[in-house]
Amino acid sequence: MRSMTALRNTALLALGATVWCGGASGTPSCQGTYAATLLQPLPERLVVELDIRDRSKRNLMLGDQFLTGVREAGVVVGQDANVLLHVTTSRLGETSSGAGRGSERNYPGLGGLAGGGKLPTLPTLPAMPTTGMMASRSVPAAQPLLVVRVDATAGKDARIAWVASMQCRMTGSDEGRLAQELGRVIGGALGTRVERQAF
Repeated sequence: MRSMTALRNTALLALGATVWCGGASGTPSCQGTYAATLLQPLPERLVVELDIRDRSKRNLMLGDQFLTGVREAGVVVGQDANVLLHVTTSRLGETSSGAGRGSERNYPGLGGLAGGGKLPTLPTLPAMPTTGMMASRSVPAAQPLLVVRVDATAGKDARIAWVASMQCRMTGSDEGRLAQELGRVIGGALGTRVERQAF
């Protein structure tokens, strides 16, 4: 009886660990919203390719992962494409190493915009105390906001026929998985109008 209970508990523990690990790998790499607009009709039967301007090894890998996600959404991907996707990304809220949150950044390229005469040197105030209310507190860094714009052109036409925008907070560090998840969202929305929706 006791060995039967131990065996059942072991089985439940293994099942729980499997479910927990499976759930952890199923969490999204980026949580946010997206919207899309159809500007001109796309071909009825879509065959998609991705425009990759920087053909570095990393970008080619990410492009393949993105197209894998598009394919998983049920869109045909191939060489004889009649729709070309263009992706642009930016990350907001990242700080460079050594720079604190909210610190002022120096942009030497804008030095020519400075004008006016020299200001007189003003007396400086003593440093603020670092105890009590003024003590330094560590603030957890927010995950950067990833902003992605994807547009589609049809055939040889350079006009944009469809455009989508996505904003999400990154929750993981696997770029390949992130690219695949974003491709799946884009593939599911391609050619349609989508009001702001969570993913």
